[in-house]
Amino acid sequence: MKTILPLLLKLIISGLAAFWLYRDSRARDFNWLMWALMPLVALFSPSIGFAVFLVVAIFISYLITRPKGKLFKCPHCNKNVYYELFSCPFCRKNAKKECLQCHEPVPWEAEQCPFCKSKAITDG
Repeated sequence: MKTILPLLLKLIISGLAAFWLYRDSRARDFNWLMWALMPLVALFSPSIGFAVFLVVAIFISYLITRPKGKLFKCPHCNKNVYYELFSCPFCRKNAKKECLQCHEPVPWEAEQCPFCKSKAITDG
C-alpha cells in the first residue's frame, strides 16, 4: 500500500497535466505529442514532491514557449483553435474563409473582408 499510493498520486498529477497540455498544444498546433508526453516523466521521479516540481517546471516552460494569442471555436467541430491557423488541427477543415481579392484569412462569420472591405469571400 505504501508504494501504490505515491505512484497513484504521481499518475493523477502527470495525467491531468498531460491532458491539459495536450488540449492546449493541439489547439495551437504546437508539437502536441511532445508536450502531452512530457509530464509522464514525473512517474519515474523518486518522490511526490519532485514529481510536482517536474510538472510545474514543464508547465512554466510550456507557457513561455507556446504561441501567444486567443483561441476561437472551429465552426465545424466546435473545438478551440489558435486564431492564426487557417484550418482546424482537430477536424482538418477550414476554420476561416478566404478573401478572393486580397487572399487574407477571414473569420468564418464575416460578411466582408476586414482588410480590404471586399465582399468577395469564399463560401467555406
